[in-house]
Amino acid sequence: MRSLSWGAYWIPWPIWHLLAFLAGVGGMALGLRRVVVDNVRHVRHDDQPSTLVTWYLGVQAIASHCKTIVSLLRAGRDASMSPDMLEIKGLDNLQAHLGKRGTVVVAPHAGPYPTLGLMAARWLRARGFEGELAVVVRLFEPLKSPALMEWFTQRFSQDGVTVVAANEPPARLARTLLGVLRKGGIVILFVDEPGPNPSIAVPFFDGTIQMPIGPARLARATGSVILPCMATYGPSRTSELTVLPPIEPSASVQVTLGSVARALEELIHRHLDQWSMLTPVWQASEVAAGAAPPDGYSYADLHLHTPGSDGLCSVADWLLSASESDVAVIAVTDHDHLDTVRAFVDEVNGMSPRLIPGVEVTARGRIVHVGVLFPETIPATLPKPGTPLLEVVRWARTVPGSIVVLVHPLPLLWRMQLRRLERANLLPDAMETSFPLVFWRGPALERGARRYHLAALGGTDAHLAAGQLGRHVTCFPGESPADLVDAIHTRRTTATTRPARIGRLPFQLYALQCAYSWLYPFRGAPAVATVRSGLLTLARARSRTIVRGPVPLQASTDAERAMEATGTDR
Repeated sequence: MRSLSWGAYWIPWPIWHLLAFLAGVGGMALGLRRVVVDNVRHVRHDDQPSTLVTWYLGVQAIASHCKTIVSLLRAGRDASMSPDMLEIKGLDNLQAHLGKRGTVVVAPHAGPYPTLGLMAARWLRARGFEGELAVVVRLFEPLKSPALMEWFTQRFSQDGVTVVAANEPPARLARTLLGVLRKGGIVILFVDEPGPNPSIAVPFFDGTIQMPIGPARLARATGSVILPCMATYGPSRTSELTVLPPIEPSASVQVTLGSVARALEELIHRHLDQWSMLTPVWQASEVAAGAAPPDGYSYADLHLHTPGSDGLCSVADWLLSASESDVAVIAVTDHDHLDTVRAFVDEVNGMSPRLIPGVEVTARGRIVHVGVLFPETIPATLPKPGTPLLEVVRWARTVPGSIVVLVHPLPLLWRMQLRRLERANLLPDAMETSFPLVFWRGPALERGARRYHLAALGGTDAHLAAGQLGRHVTCFPGESPADLVDAIHTRRTTATTRPARIGRLPFQLYALQCAYSWLYPFRGAPAVATVRSGLLTLARARSRTIVRGPVPLQASTDAERAMEATGTDR
């Protein structure tokens, strides 16, 4: 570590600045883009930046993270840490409490945050502060090593800073920090992501994060004040510390942390380019790792097909698959066809608590599709395939409670379609931003959804096997179709992609399903209905042999079997 520290110190800071920028460009190109863009999307939810500005902010955030590593290594040389290099904004908010009561500093991971305690210790000592300063530390990959932690602790101890590991047993951690605060000392905590200790869900920008409850409990137990702060890089090699007005702890942890979150929102919004949070922190973003839904949230898969159009699985198949794949709500959206889902609703004597009936209407051009969900009323008739896009939306608006979705938006065309719909005052309620073959377009579609104030939805567009369900999902607060509808109307949904439950499907299955679908226009010709029924039977039998999830295919409903036999599937 000593050699690395010397190397980091002797290489001029402008060179490190350039190298960090290049690392930011590489990070955005090679793998960190999704996390960083997600952060920008949440922070700037009320003023979505252009693609170019988003990339700039992302590059700078990654570069800031790289500079924090360099700053930490340079901290090994005393000459790199002069108190004169720290400028404090909002000094009165800090000085009013120094030495008079304990102070809990809450900060986000931004700017030179690893050396915040070291710089603050020297600055405070130069101004006569004799209390104890403690920093709670948690190292991350690739810097997570006992050697680095030992060096970090020794280096900070030289300047009188107490380093406390965040992964210490909660009781021991609490005793240490309470002792510091009761003597009028200062504790620095980074609270913009959950740690190993207890946390609760707190609204943050337009999403929710798990915020550690430690700051609220410590302040309330010791009568300490909470000071929201943020470290940032200033001109040249200087650092700045912005201190906001103090927060007095409330009797409610939730209320106290809500105030902390709002203060951090203000700081991060000012310096988004230096918020170097490169791991998912938003609760709805956790589904990307394939975990169970965040507390208070559920998944929905809102784009599924049955033999009523060109799918192989029945409504019952999809419902059973949903029950074993953490999916609370599904929508069946056959192409230009409602009879199958209507028959299922009639068969179960009302709406299923997990099912929303829907349809995928083929608009003019045949490649433009509009999804419509019917949580309240299933209409008696549908527009004819090929009806102009605007007329499809006008028709949907006549159905009580309907939700209009632009499904699997087409490359290049979706922007033009949304502009046309906006001019006609016929914007949809939602747009799919997570679906098969979305590839690199996901972030652009999410920005488009926010620009036009649409809910972002995920749909697997599954046709072939029950195990496909849940690949592309909508995350929403609550668990019922009513909760989902409310989340769509209030734009509180998040679309994401989860790990696949099944492997690559055999080409034979695709071929059978495609042949079944492509023969539909010729269903009136002699024997075509019989051929299609045979293809469907073969495809369903083949799908049963797939290595898939735990959900077995179920028999079709009586209505579906009748349609398979007659070919009247739309």
